[in-house]
Amino acid sequence: MVLAGCATAPKVDDPDQYLKDARGLAAKAGTEKSSTSRDKDYQQAIVKYTAVAGSGFKDKPQGAQALFELGALYETAQGKTKNLNQAYTEFNTLLNRFNRSRSELSGRGFLTNEIDQVQLLANKAKTKKEQVAAELNVQNSKYKLLGILNLYRIMDFLVNLTGAIPAFSYWFAIIIVTGIVKLLSTPLTKMQFKAMKEMQKISPLVKEIQTKYKGDQQVIGQKTMDLYKEHHINPFASCLPMLIQMPILMLLYYMIRMYQYQFAKGTFLWIGSALQHKYDFTVPFGAGGTVWVTAGNLSEPDLILVVLYVVSMYISTKLSSVDPTQAEQQKMMAIVMPVMFAFLFAGFPSAFLLYWLVFNVIQTVQQYFILHRHNEPLPATGPATAQPDKPKDDDTPRPTRRRRRR
Repeated sequence: MVLAGCATAPKVDDPDQYLKDARGLAAKAGTEKSSTSRDKDYQQAIVKYTAVAGSGFKDKPQGAQALFELGALYETAQGKTKNLNQAYTEFNTLLNRFNRSRSELSGRGFLTNEIDQVQLLANKAKTKKEQVAAELNVQNSKYKLLGILNLYRIMDFLVNLTGAIPAFSYWFAIIIVTGIVKLLSTPLTKMQFKAMKEMQKISPLVKEIQTKYKGDQQVIGQKTMDLYKEHHINPFASCLPMLIQMPILMLLYYMIRMYQYQFAKGTFLWIGSALQHKYDFTVPFGAGGTVWVTAGNLSEPDLILVVLYVVSMYISTKLSSVDPTQAEQQKMMAIVMPVMFAFLFAGFPSAFLLYWLVFNVIQTVQQYFILHRHNEPLPATGPATAQPDKPKDDDTPRPTRRRRRR
């Protein structure tokens, strides 16, 4: 949920008055002839609604009412305030918080009339969410990247190629398109990992230089570059393939994003099964919002996919830790990086997590074969200094013994 127009939400003492004021501002904005005045009124109304929806009343009927009216404002507003994506987010947030059974709501302290109120709002929000998603889906289906490439149509073709079967076609399309992109980028991946390995093979020698000339960065830099030149290594060789791959990865990301509202029809193993929506929690970082332990469809966040992604990333990081001189740092990175990405990606739809998981698994397999199979082990220290050949025993000169005369 976006808080527009101010840095922090004001303290709410009377949520009903806040809602009344917000409605007045939204109605006034609709009659304004000046776009500046109109946008100002809209933003003030958004601040009021957001304050109620994010305050101590967020789990109360007033919070549900604020979310619904805020979603409706974003959906119907005039000018630049209109934002269908944000409207979808507000309706979805309402459903995540309040689309519960009567017994669950009663257990949270709701009175009978309050249960009726929030369930009515949840049903209306469900309808609104579907309407907004349908409108966004139409927009996305027409969008062409750079006016040329229709990413939506590519994903739609792959889904329909297998009959648009909810339990198969949607996740299979993600795997297919991810696999194709990864296959096409394999030469770049090989180049990246091979360059990385060459750098790692001489890292003990770089360590020696840093130790020997500690404190003199200019000499360290010069000696290190001389070392790279001596071993015919380009220190930027591993960066270039990565930079080239980034636009490809972004294309794949936007392809899934363009199709995200269709992924609400798709399921995957436990996602959409009888286990769906058993437990949930809120993630304050990354995409934020409610994360289900088992999601209902591929458009919802799923904790199990997050855990699988973290495990795959941990294995990938451990496999890349082939430099003995940096063992401690690499050990720390193998833990910190997966945890950081877990919080970053936790609130994303399952379709995104499945894409990243498949991509990471394929890349980890490639990484293993490039860095660890049919290759010599990396040295723990620099190459031994050549020693002069020792004379063989047969060639060792012996002192001449004189025969004694009798």
